[in-house]
Amino acid sequence: MRMGNLKLLPCEPEDAAEILAGQVAAFSNPRQPFFFVLFPEDEEKEKAVKRTLDWWLCDKTAKYMKVVDEETGAIVSAAKWCIYEEQLTEEQMNDTLHVDWHSEADTNEWGEYLIHWVHSHRLQRTKGAPCCVLDMMSTHPDHRRRGAGAMLVKWGTEIADSMGVECFVEGTLAGRPLYESCGFKAVPDNYLVLPVPEKWKSRPEIKYFFMERPGKVVLVERSEGSVEAQ
Repeated sequence: MRMGNLKLLPCEPEDAAEILAGQVAAFSNPRQPFFFVLFPEDEEKEKAVKRTLDWWLCDKTAKYMKVVDEETGAIVSAAKWCIYEEQLTEEQMNDTLHVDWHSEADTNEWGEYLIHWVHSHRLQRTKGAPCCVLDMMSTHPDHRRRGAGAMLVKWGTEIADSMGVECFVEGTLAGRPLYESCGFKAVPDNYLVLPVPEKWKSRPEIKYFFMERPGKVVLVERSEGSVEAQ
């Protein structure tokens, strides 16, 4: 897919460092504290890139896409879509991520709590059913308002429509207009603010919009030209 000088392509493992650098730039302004729980600023870049690749290559549902500026070859925007074609198993539903990449044990515990809460909330809404989830998307600040984000969102929503399933995304205020233009709706309409135990009240507030997009009815042709909805 092309739009102007932009081209949509699958990501390659060697893109990981450039994608991570773009994410850091995008989520620094405005600052998104949850991203820096995943990738702390004081961590060695090589370790962060390796973790990105480990998460990517170990997740068979993950599809990483990029939008490239054809003139410069630079990655303008990138996204991770999770395409769940089958009901999640009990093991997958109960899977948790161990956080050990922060320098302080308390921060690792905080990070594990946050990630588990977001994961649990997503499972409550999706019920582990087949669906498509936009797990991460960012556009480099130097390339905003060129349509790259819309290309990445529509890539996933078209897959969801072909499957007849819902789409979900945990979105920011900055990203909300784009998601709404692609058929998403925040449910509830206001921010979700993560509940925080007393011992972490001094930590940055984590909040986001949980957004849903209904599945489209898929028409399946049967014998003698009849059509059924699925």
